[in-house]
Amino acid sequence: MAEQGHGLHVEFYIESVKQEFKSEEAGRPIHEDREYVRIHIPGDRNYSAEREATEGDKQRFALEYARFKNGLKDQEQAIGTPLIQWPAMTRSMAKDFSSVNVHTVEQLANLSDTSIQAFGLGGREWVTKAKAFLEVSNNTAAAQKYATENEELKLRIAQLEKQFAELAPDKPKLGRPRKPENAVHELTEAL
Repeated sequence: MAEQGHGLHVEFYIESVKQEFKSEEAGRPIHEDREYVRIHIPGDRNYSAEREATEGDKQRFALEYARFKNGLKDQEQAIGTPLIQWPAMTRSMAKDFSSVNVHTVEQLANLSDTSIQAFGLGGREWVTKAKAFLEVSNNTAAAQKYATENEELKLRIAQLEKQFAELAPDKPKLGRPRKPENAVHELTEAL
């Protein structure tokens, strides 16, 4: 099962690996393509785990792996809003953040205090902006979802009322009969 919100920047890629035994047998270099994974901690340019991808990696980072299998490369595999597409971010700032493995607004919003310090005084401001952007986005998405659901429910109620009106037979109204306008006149006629 995919781990949600892992906060890492994960890239899958193909690496050509020389097959020593097969190369010796053939008398020429024989290579095999293998899937590798590169894992970065956003905000830390010093840490990077790089290894042949295991089944555990493919399951743990299932979304990134699926994007890799669909032909997306490196930073396109990141899950979230790319910094380069965030209107508040300039291209140069996005490249600066990219140099320390921060590629999405979500990664920026979840930076650790240690990582924020690497950006100097403006780092905390960018993290605050990213958090605010995500909060507004989530609230907007929720409001839009509720508005859509409300419209669907109104339509459904109108359809049910129409069906009910079509199925309901014309029955007399329940309750006491109306009093005649001239009750004395009716009593005398009945005698």
